[in-house]
Amino acid sequence: MAMKPVFRPHEDDRPFLRRLAWTIAIAIVLLVVWRAAHLLMLAFGSVLLAVVFGSAGRLFQRLGVKNHRIALGLGVTLVLAVLGAIGFLLTVQFGSEIGRMLGNLPGTIKSIEDGLSGSPVGRAVVQAVEAATGGGTIANRLGDLLSGAGMVLVNMVIVIVGALFLTGNPKPYARGLILLTPPAARPTMERALKEMSRALRLWLTAKLLSMAAMTVFIGGALWMAGLKSWAALGLLGGLSEFVPYVGPAVAMVPSIGLAAEAGGSVLVRTLIAYVVVRLAEAWLLTPVINRRVINIPPAVTLFTILAVGAVFGVYGVFFAGALLVVTFVGVREFYLRDTLGESDVEPVPDEA
Repeated sequence: MAMKPVFRPHEDDRPFLRRLAWTIAIAIVLLVVWRAAHLLMLAFGSVLLAVVFGSAGRLFQRLGVKNHRIALGLGVTLVLAVLGAIGFLLTVQFGSEIGRMLGNLPGTIKSIEDGLSGSPVGRAVVQAVEAATGGGTIANRLGDLLSGAGMVLVNMVIVIVGALFLTGNPKPYARGLILLTPPAARPTMERALKEMSRALRLWLTAKLLSMAAMTVFIGGALWMAGLKSWAALGLLGGLSEFVPYVGPAVAMVPSIGLAAEAGGSVLVRTLIAYVVVRLAEAWLLTPVINRRVINIPPAVTLFTILAVGAVFGVYGVFFAGALLVVTFVGVREFYLRDTLGESDVEPVPDEA
């Protein structure tokens, strides 16, 4: 009995069918990214926190803890304790003050929006920042975020649990990415993963040092300016440093709003305090802390935050800095080094 002929494309049609298959695959990936953007951000947050856990574990190993698992357990405990302390300060110690400030924040930003919208340049700035928060007015987006505090807490728990899984046994995940890569490109993938991990550790170290220093600087400057809630505002200002440019700008709004309520002289002193703090950060703090971090142009960082925020919303803005570091290293390793063969690309600095 004769076998039915198996469908085989004509040799001339193979290139077209291959391009069609790649187009469909890319479209499916983009659709998944669009529909699962929130989940992808949580997954990246888990990876980021796992890097923090691992860095804390390495710190204990440098301090003399020989057993890797014990050092890692101590590192995880330390990070969770720090997060718990920050949560305690935000909810218990300064909860009422921060709640009042954040409750008034949408109205304060709305009034600033209205004032800026009177000029073409101001209106362009407002529209750009609105795009970074996923559309709608900034005040409404912040109001939605505050009203969804319970969901934020659930997402935080998901990120922590995911990070614990990744920290406990990271090798299968890295090995899986390498095995999914074509054999010829596996050495490049392995090298890129190591470079991304080191770049993230350096970036996170710089951010943690910057956040701690700016908490002290901002809190002290606002205390000298005469604001009663200087400690809570200093903590918010320090935490906002995690999101470059956008975070510190938003964190200034409650201070300016409270200073405006307190009177003209307090407002002037508050504005002077922020000018002095930002000058000290630009001239003293940033050059010292960031000298061992990969050099990403500030304009690229700013517009990446706006673009990622427009695609992924508020959580995208929060993780945009770390995403930029990973993307920057990935483009350099996969495209500049491997595809173009550039040999003089600046490497990721070695860890101290």
